[in-house]
Amino acid sequence: MLHLIHPALPRAAALDPHRLRQQSLGVAAVGISLALLISSSVSVSLARAAETASQMTTVQAFPATDDAAPAAIAPSAGAAESAPAEGEAADSAPSTLAAAGAVSAVREEFTIDVRPPLVYPVGANAPVGSPFGPRDQACAACSTNHTGVDWNPGRGTPIVAIADGVVSKIGPAGSTLGVWVAIDHVINGQEITSIYGHMEAGSMPYALGDRVRVGDVVGTVGSTGVTTAPHLHFELRIGGRAINPLPWLAANGAQ
Repeated sequence: MLHLIHPALPRAAALDPHRLRQQSLGVAAVGISLALLISSSVSVSLARAAETASQMTTVQAFPATDDAAPAAIAPSAGAAESAPAEGEAADSAPSTLAAAGAVSAVREEFTIDVRPPLVYPVGANAPVGSPFGPRDQACAACSTNHTGVDWNPGRGTPIVAIADGVVSKIGPAGSTLGVWVAIDHVINGQEITSIYGHMEAGSMPYALGDRVRVGDVVGTVGSTGVTTAPHLHFELRIGGRAINPLPWLAANGAQ
């Protein structure tokens, strides 16, 4: 058998068997020591790898949907102090998720209010009863030089502000224009005042200094003041001078 390990071993065993035995035991001891050392190193490495893997492992908790009940949650060490007394209804105790501050997202309703910059006070197609400029005297107190335009859409028709602006003047029912309101605007960089007259008593909701948006109702068509029938007397003034409203509204893109 010794010749299989090394060819010189049979001769060495015959010449000095005691020395060969000692050397063989030394080699065996070194081999065993190396084997134990390698085994110990491998065990330590495996233990460290297992510890690292356990630290990297995380548990993901997903909130329950409305269609499924939430999974049971183990009580904490102080759960006994806050637990409901025996006999209380189960639904009277707040859920663990509610106590943890679970919030359901609710989208608030909203609307988008988009308005054109300039509109007609009673619509672009309202019939004109009296145009701007010279006219026949319709009544004893009626003027022959009309400073505005009269629209006849019918009593009670809503009258709207032609543009964004600020209420600058308000007339009483006993004036020539009856119940009327003036609104100051800046339109296309130009300061201009719009006037709405002969409105129904009690239909004008604004006070001096109020801000008005284009399309807001400023009153309703009436017959207060000096009139022969219900209509809206509408004026536009630039620098205090009355201009013809119809061509100006059309030129500035009123809707």
